[in-house]
Amino acid sequence: MSRELFNDVFEVLEKDPDGKQFDKVSRFRCHSDLFGMGLMLDINTDIYPVKVGERLRLVLAPTINLDDTPTDGTYNAAMQSSRKTKMDEFEYVTYGKIFKYADAGVDTNTNTVQVYISFGGLLMQLTGDVDKLQELQVDSNVYLLLKKG
Repeated sequence: MSRELFNDVFEVLEKDPDGKQFDKVSRFRCHSDLFGMGLMLDINTDIYPVKVGERLRLVLAPTINLDDTPTDGTYNAAMQSSRKTKMDEFEYVTYGKIFKYADAGVDTNTNTVQVYISFGGLLMQLTGDVDKLQELQVDSNVYLLLKKG
């Protein structure tokens, strides 16, 4: 199996909790049962509609290549049609950069952190146990892969 930095299933709890900001983008508040993670995620709902109550499998990976060879982050349609990649298993894929890693400030006795990733302006905030998020390093590029179910 190819390397993954993070893998969990989230239930969508709320859509646009602070109000709608953009026509084709919504912010979703989600929670996972497996690791107890919190997630705020911006999704281009024009191309990938998401509803409250749906479950999303979320994977963060350093590459989409099944053999874990690095990619440069550019999309090439011919590349996808000529060989299998991790994208074949998912419905929504985007590429971004981890730009912030911070103490969540929830409780000084817990190891809760927040990781922030920007996918070309669409933002993600992942909150949870530092041990589950230690693979995510600031200034690293990552692929976000989503699938409903």
